[in-house]
This record gives sequence, structure tokens and C-alpha cells, in this order.
Amino acid sequence: MSSSNRKRGFTLIELLVVIAIIAVLIALLLPAVQAAREAARRAQCVNNLKQLGLAAHNYVSVNETFPLGAFYMFPLTCNRWKQAHSFFVGMLPYLEQGAASNAFNYNLHPYQADNSTVMGMGMTGLWCPSDGEVSTAVSAGIPRDFLGSCSGVAAGPVAVPWKLQHNSYAGNAGMFPNYPTGPSGVDPNYGAKTGQANGMIYFGSATRISGVTDGTSNTFLIGERAFSRIKPVDAKNVWFLWFSSAFSDTMLVTFFPVNPHTRITVTAADQGVPGGGNAYTAAASSNHPGGANFAFADGSVRFIKESISTWAFNATTLMPTNVTANADGTYSVAPGTGGGVYQALSSRNAGEVISADSY
Repeated sequence: MSSSNRKRGFTLIELLVVIAIIAVLIALLLPAVQAAREAARRAQCVNNLKQLGLAAHNYVSVNETFPLGAFYMFPLTCNRWKQAHSFFVGMLPYLEQGAASNAFNYNLHPYQADNSTVMGMGMTGLWCPSDGEVSTAVSAGIPRDFLGSCSGVAAGPVAVPWKLQHNSYAGNAGMFPNYPTGPSGVDPNYGAKTGQANGMIYFGSATRISGVTDGTSNTFLIGERAFSRIKPVDAKNVWFLWFSSAFSDTMLVTFFPVNPHTRITVTAADQGVPGGGNAYTAAASSNHPGGANFAFADGSVRFIKESISTWAFNATTLMPTNVTANADGTYSVAPGTGGGVYQALSSRNAGEVISADSY
């Protein structure tokens, strides 16, 4: 047989060249695929916030105010005042969750066993697709005295017999973490704290559209707060519970900048935020590159970049450097410093003039 009729295979060098070309093509294609997937996740997140904004306005049309952010209850099975159900629970009838609303006993504290069905109900509309861990329920081994005796079990570490579900979104409580330690008459500074709250959804809130004098198109209503970004990690068992109105569960403030996980250098559990919270639990955050989505009080949804103007802060703790905590639980801003565009967007009635090209 002549050499011209022999079957010729690939040489090793040719195979290596082909493999190298394929690897380069994959390396070029993979970021595009990942970007397309993130774009789809971000679009779904925007849709979630649009639905929440629509539900909030349907709530307004019936009740004449936006949903109540938080209030205290003293259940018969509990030995202390504890924050009651969240504004998400209050909006259930307007989120096409009438059955869940009917299953929830609003006269009982949300942590009581009678409400365990709703506590363990996961809602995809409260889960950002980019917040990968948020759909993981806590089902046992709560490591802190967080339920107390409200659940009917003894205080201390408990293993509850029901699931607890989380959320990726929180109501805008304004610039400051005004955190009453009890209802009016129990916390002597309740009025001072809630009187300074300048957001839309906060302790004791009953915000009317007429009260949003800065304009509904210039005021945050609900923003992203990524469950997967909580630190310390063990706090994921006790924070961001969608049914609870505790500050660290369903409210956020602009006290800290957007996405603290991209710039903070400490992981301390307490950084001076009332209620034992920190920047990870009090600030807006997301897994979307460069910022987070917010639903505004007019129902629109916009992406707020990390680079938005904000007030000066300590680079180590992210605590604002121009703000002082007062003895009565309120805050004072140093004269002449004010806040940035980010803080202005969180206040409903501070009279700031905000240009649309500033965020």
C-alpha cells in the first residue's frame, strides 16, 4: 500500500492546538453566559419589587396608608414585649395570598405555634434569584434565645418543630435606625424615636401618600437586602425572617452605604446599631454587581449604584462620621454636613431637591 493511501491522524501538537482553541472560546463565551443569566435574575428581582410596590398601593387604596412597619405585642405565652408580624404579612391579601392571610391569626404573636404554617411558608416573590441562600429554611437548632417563651418553649437554645423562612427585601425606614425597645408607655423615648423616623415603613408607621412631601417618585419604599450577605454567619438563623417586624428582619435604613460587604473590613456582631444589628443587617445590599434594586413609593423600580452620593463614613466600621447618637435614642447630624443623595431618597419629607441624573 502506498503511503498516499494511508489514513492520516492528528498529531499531538494539532490536538493540543485544537484543545487550546476550544478552551479560549469557552473562556470568551462563559462570561457572556454568566452575564445573561445575571441579567435574567436581575429582571426577575425587578419584577418582584414591582409586585410588592403594586401590593403596597392596593393596600393604600383600602386602608388609606402604607403598611405598618412594626409594632409590639405582649402575647400570653411570652414574658416580654416583642415585635409583632411584618408589613409583608399585612400585605398578604394584596399579594394573592388570601389563603395564607386566612391561616394567620393576627391576634397572636407570629412566633407562636398557632402561626407555624405561615412562618414556614416560603414566598418566591420575597426571594431575589441572585440571593442564592434565601430559600434555605431554618428548621431546627435555633442557637440563641431569640424565640424566648413566645413559642411556648423554655428560654435558651431551642429546636423548634417548624420551619422559619427568610426574605431578600425590606421596607425603607429612613436614614436612622430609630429602634424603640417597647411600645409607647414602655419605652419612655418611643415618641422621640418614631418622630425622627423619616422613611415609609418603620416602627408605628401609618404613612399616607399626602405625607410623602418629597414626592413618591423620589422616595424609596422597599429595597433589596441580601440574606446571603449576613455576617456573622450564625446570624442567618435568627435574622431576615419575612414574617417578623423586628428591625433586623424586614426594615432597612440608609445609615450605612449600599452593599457594605464590598467595603467593610470588620465582622463584629454589633457596630452601634440599636437592637444589636450591624451594617450587614441594616443596610441595603444585593448580589447584583455594583448596586441594588429599589421600589419607589410611586411603584417604579430603579437600580441604585454603590457609587451614589452618601454621607461620609468611617472606612472600618461604615458608621457615619457626621452623625451622633443621642441619649434618647435619636440621632443628630453635624451642622452643615447633611446627607448625600442616598439619604435624601430614603426620606419622605425632608424637602431635598434631587436631580434624576444624580443616581
